[in-house]
Amino acid sequence: MSLVCATNDVPELRPCVVAKAHSSGCTGFASRWDAETAQRITVWTVECKGCLPALAEHGCLCFSCWMKLNDGLNMAVDVITHLRSVDRAAQTDNAGVRVAAGWVIPIPSTWRAADDLMVLIGCPAPGFLSTDDVNQVQAITEEIVARATAGMVAWVATVDGARDAVRFNAVMHSALIQHPMEDYEHRVRNVRCTDCGQRSLMWKPPLMFHGEVRVECTNAACAFVVDQTGYKHLTAIEALDVKARLDVERKRISAEKRAVAKAGREAVKLEREAARAAQL
Repeated sequence: MSLVCATNDVPELRPCVVAKAHSSGCTGFASRWDAETAQRITVWTVECKGCLPALAEHGCLCFSCWMKLNDGLNMAVDVITHLRSVDRAAQTDNAGVRVAAGWVIPIPSTWRAADDLMVLIGCPAPGFLSTDDVNQVQAITEEIVARATAGMVAWVATVDGARDAVRFNAVMHSALIQHPMEDYEHRVRNVRCTDCGQRSLMWKPPLMFHGEVRVECTNAACAFVVDQTGYKHLTAIEALDVKARLDVERKRISAEKRAVAKAGREAVKLEREAARAAQL
């Protein structure tokens, strides 16, 4: 009897299914996990797009979960070190409105996420001391991650191990969303341009490590810029020239990243085809 992916045994996680394929007990409607009742409930307004469980290809994991685990372990050292370096979670922008003081959480949520990741990959609790600095955290994490990476096959060979693996994938995904390691271009909220007075400022992160951070006014009639060198006033032609040069550099960096990602996918594809050929 073929095993199915371990995500189907973890009710609070979204199961791995085959798209447009339905199990014999399908109601025709989708389901979701309800935290209040601690059970899956049917959503009678959403059509089921597939509920047949995906088969396990690597131990008790499907190919998708196996690749997520591999990717998660590859970035685990950087992510966990980053989480431990953040001693306070990002604050919500309340449009300048002051709110009443609430309870103070003694342990930052970033540290709790780092501890959860370490426990799931087999680190005995507590993984870190509150006095550990970034270098100590990185050294401990590298040792635990190396051990987990070397034992990936044995880790997911059991149902319990595979469940921890998919939970690791979920916590890693949540940590990257809540505490991103990269800055992104976004609009500056609740701050007006000092020249035109409009709320049209855009935060431009550096294109590379140790690059220049810029804040630009998107009002074409203003073209006000703030960077490391100070305040600048650009003409319309100068602003277009700067934008064109930055766009070329951004496309070049994106092309390099896509090429690296494509090479990685092709290597995985060849490895998977070789493994299947060896089984025949």
